[in-house]
Amino acid sequence: MSDNLPEELLIEILTRVPVKSLICFTLVSKSWFALITNPNFIKSHITKIQQEKIPNSPSLLLIRRYTKDDKLEHYTLNPDEDGGHDNGGNSTQFALKSVEIDFPFKSLIGYFRIVGTCNGLVCLSDDLFGTTKPIILWNPSVRKSVLSPAPTVNPPLPYMFVLGFGADLNRDYKVVRIVYHREGQFDYLLPPEVEVYSLSTGFWRRIMNVDIKVCIADFLWSQAFANGAVHWIAYHPRGSNNDTNGGSIGSSILGFNMDNEVFNEIMLPDELAHDLATNLFITVYRGSLAVIKYHRGEDNGSCSIWVMKEYGSFESWTRLYAIDLVEGMEKVVGFRKNGDILVAKESKELVSYDPRTGVIEELGICGSTRSFYIYNFEETLVLLKRQNAVVEEEEGTDDTHSFQEEVGGNERDEETSTNKDGSDGQERIVDRVANFLVSGQ
Repeated sequence: MSDNLPEELLIEILTRVPVKSLICFTLVSKSWFALITNPNFIKSHITKIQQEKIPNSPSLLLIRRYTKDDKLEHYTLNPDEDGGHDNGGNSTQFALKSVEIDFPFKSLIGYFRIVGTCNGLVCLSDDLFGTTKPIILWNPSVRKSVLSPAPTVNPPLPYMFVLGFGADLNRDYKVVRIVYHREGQFDYLLPPEVEVYSLSTGFWRRIMNVDIKVCIADFLWSQAFANGAVHWIAYHPRGSNNDTNGGSIGSSILGFNMDNEVFNEIMLPDELAHDLATNLFITVYRGSLAVIKYHRGEDNGSCSIWVMKEYGSFESWTRLYAIDLVEGMEKVVGFRKNGDILVAKESKELVSYDPRTGVIEELGICGSTRSFYIYNFEETLVLLKRQNAVVEEEEGTDDTHSFQEEVGGNERDEETSTNKDGSDGQERIVDRVANFLVSGQ
């Protein structure tokens, strides 16, 4: 069939085909394999996904959770239709139509930190204890993964680092790593050191002359990739030139443009800027940068969701919702197309909350509260032609456990010498560190 079609027309047709079918089509002929695995075709396919609705390709949410019963991370893809509760958007259908994804890795500490997702790639880091390990880039749609080399910026302890993941305009996927040298119990030296891993080159390289005047909360950091930049919640340390609140710590957003690799600071509205960075969580809401502010009361807490409707415009910050965290609701973990908000409960359940009516619906999905990660997901062909790599860590390092891992294959031991139950141990440590940092600030 392809012999009778101009290549331009064939490409136009195939870019409208879902990923699973395209993978099957690579077996048609050598020419089809070469076409579908070509980087330019893969980029064109992503463009078509993002600009036009591909037939038979529903909107998806990627859900990660960790369960104590089997001590495993579970990844599912859930269809997320914009049909409302009476037209296919109900919670029962949301749960029943989920598809389990084979997860080929095993964390040493319970479950991985998901740094972020971008164009079908999931960036994973096993870094709770601050150890320097390679980064995994994983595409569950094509079951391929890439392991970065070990980072190159490794100063003497104590230090902390944060990560960010996204892509530049040429769709080169990058991981940025910011390393802060610690000075005393709470203080970090500025500016930090910065390095960037690029998938196209396969190497880390340092970014020189970095102008960063803010810190990022240790252990509790999160990132959001929007408008071509990675973002983190940041704060001005005491005594800095921006400390204008009588010794309090002003919060803001630190951004890193993935294309020109320049940092910038984004100001928050007063309702957020005067709060502790540890009470703020950065995310993406329908393509826009968003911040969730938490207030913990003696009985029930509350949270408010703020969105920057026009990127870069301070005046466009808008509070969308104010939510009372009742009935054990603890943490906002995602947003649905029908307007509902996905919330993790203290009882380790995931529920769907309608902010317009206050109705809470159980989804029948359970997992460790802090392990829930939910994000809009696109099935793509990125990494399709890559070979899964093998890495072996050298002995005698400061890592929690030396290991040998085949990315996409071999698992490590179910339990580690660090703790017997990764999930419980991880959450206890994170809680203690959170309380320690908040009291320190």
